[in-house]
Formats: sequence, C-alpha cells, structure tokens
Amino acid sequence: MGSMRRSERALRVLCRTTLKGLDLDLPLDVFQLCERYGERRGRPVTPIAHPLPTGVPNGIWLAAADADYFFYQANTSPLHRDQIIIHEFGHLIAGHQMLGELSVEGLAALSQESSDAALRRTCYSDDREWEAEMLASMILAWAEEASTGVGATARHDELRGLQRLLGGHRGWL
Repeated sequence: MGSMRRSERALRVLCRTTLKGLDLDLPLDVFQLCERYGERRGRPVTPIAHPLPTGVPNGIWLAAADADYFFYQANTSPLHRDQIIIHEFGHLIAGHQMLGELSVEGLAALSQESSDAALRRTCYSDDREWEAEMLASMILAWAEEASTGVGATARHDELRGLQRLLGGHRGWL
C-alpha cells in the first residue's frame, strides 16, 4: 500500500498542534521535548544513545509495549544527535510506526546479530522520510526563530508567562 504525502500546510498544522501547550524552554532541548510530549500522551518517549551498526539509519524509533524509544547514533555531535532525535520525533507525530511492538525485555534478549539485521530492515517510504524531515525542519526553524527573540526562557514562572505574552515564543507554544 503506497503512502500519500501530506502537504506542508497539513504538516505545519500537525506540528503546531503537537507542540502547543508543551511549555518548552528555549533554546530547544530535545530531551525536554520528548519528556513533555510523553507526559501529555501518558506514554514515555525516551531517546537512547546506541552505537548503531553501519548500514542502518542514524536513528530508529521503536514503539515498544510500554513506551516509545528513539535510538540514536551514540558516536555523533550534540547538534547531529538533536537532528536525529527531532527527525524520529517527526516520524512519531506523523504516525509512521515501522517496528512492531516489542517489550524492552524482548529487545534486550535479541542477539547483536539479530538486532542489527532487524535494524537494517527498518526503512520508510520516501514520502514518510520527507514528512519526518519537514516536521523536523519546522521544529528546528521555530526553535531558532523563537530563540532569536527570547534568547533563553526565563526560569521564573511569572517571567516565563510574560515572555510568552510578549511573543517570545513566536505564538507557537
């Protein structure tokens, strides 16, 4: 069954709807993004650094029975790590689940050889990759633009509210 690519407008609506109300700090912290989104859904979203084998993507989303896990290449820069995690987040919010449900115990029980083989089979259609990239780009562009206006989010609750009232988060969050 072929997938149908959503328009940029539809992805922008999905992105804004997903991020609205998460009360994210600036500059954007991808771990906070995952934590807050997981809390809202009642299902944890946990990024995990892992030395992924050659020939597989730099990031993999695993929808386990108890949570969603984003495995990202351990041997990379913080900037690339953030891009990988946000890309996997894009797959999650777009509903692109590929790997079936697997418990953490089941994942741990896989041999290195069988887990590497399973990861190599993980691939998305070009439309799904495009959607995930577009969503990631939208999130990163918002974070960059909002950070330019605010710098960093105030730690004091009343100041945070004032920053938002003054448009510091550019109306997204």
